[in-house]
Amino acid sequence: MRYQRQVTGLEYGKSHYPVYDSADLGFRGYWYPIAFSNRLRKTPVAVTLLGDELCLVRDVDGTAYCVSDRCPHRGIPLSEGQQDFPGTITCPYHGFTFRLRSGELVGVLTDGPDSPLCGKLHVRSYPVEERAGLVWVYIGDDTPQPVEADIPQEFLHEHAVVQGRITEREGDWRHAAENGFDEGHAKYLHRSSWFLAFRRVPAWSRTRVVTDDAGVWISRVQDQMGWETDYPGLGRWPRFRVWHRGGRGPSTAIRLPGLLRVGYPDWVDFEWYIPTVPGRHLYVQMTVAQRTGLGALLYRLKYWAYLRPVFHGQFNDQDTWMVRLMRTPPERLYRPDVSIIAWRKLAETARALPPDERASVASLYTTEDELREESRA
Repeated sequence: MRYQRQVTGLEYGKSHYPVYDSADLGFRGYWYPIAFSNRLRKTPVAVTLLGDELCLVRDVDGTAYCVSDRCPHRGIPLSEGQQDFPGTITCPYHGFTFRLRSGELVGVLTDGPDSPLCGKLHVRSYPVEERAGLVWVYIGDDTPQPVEADIPQEFLHEHAVVQGRITEREGDWRHAAENGFDEGHAKYLHRSSWFLAFRRVPAWSRTRVVTDDAGVWISRVQDQMGWETDYPGLGRWPRFRVWHRGGRGPSTAIRLPGLLRVGYPDWVDFEWYIPTVPGRHLYVQMTVAQRTGLGALLYRLKYWAYLRPVFHGQFNDQDTWMVRLMRTPPERLYRPDVSIIAWRKLAETARALPPDERASVASLYTTEDELREESRA
């Protein structure tokens, strides 16, 4: 199948935004959702996030912890070990035992109870919180903001029904984020998807990008749309059918550190693009709907019977195909790529940057001259 063709040697190119160009491992200073709470057990799990190798585990008292996944003795992954004592993780090689909360070495089982190394070795312990059925880990070197600062409000509503999937896939996370906020591709790439089989999709649009009052989210706004259109020397495209329904598509927005929001009338899709190692990323897809009682049950059935295979599956797998194949430089941007440029600008305001390096989101308007200049990067 064509989706399976492998492309190697991909390299992300250079733009006019140095912070974005250097962010092959993403942005530190943010909370990231990396696992479902109900799937984290006492058995340790290995996860790589922003280049950091992590060991994620749930203690016997139910608390989730995250520590660096490397024993400082001989470099063995702690995720291969086990919990011999409450509140600890033990390396499977020589029994080096670390306190989960602090990362301190509290015992060396093969060196006796008086091992002189106790208290002298540490592994890094990462802040962990659980909200909305997800495990959130803070990647950064400073004191974290409350986890709610990085969780969309829809997740925190008392009647939120959260469903989704978490996978790892090929491709630079920046290409994934650009694809998510890209204005033009849905009008062509996704036209063949099952999700759009009965929807009327425009051929083209004229778009600008706006920011919310807090300067957190940027959104695409379509000022003009073309539907069935005559193309000089080519003919008319696309051909609409009687079963095509609907007009304008969902609302689309993106925010740092790499979170897409796609709003539909009665549910919202969120996608995180979280780098693991260069050229690969964690793809977190979550839908949120506000339901109670029978409505909540029916929405879960809708997700598993329809949205998961059709939207999170076949529809977004088309994006996976493109993200894996995408390579820059060079690139030649066109008018709908004002959305991509605005996202790259937003990255210059990343939280962990020193104040003198952090840009302000004063203007996200992109001129055609700027598009041409960016294309020559």
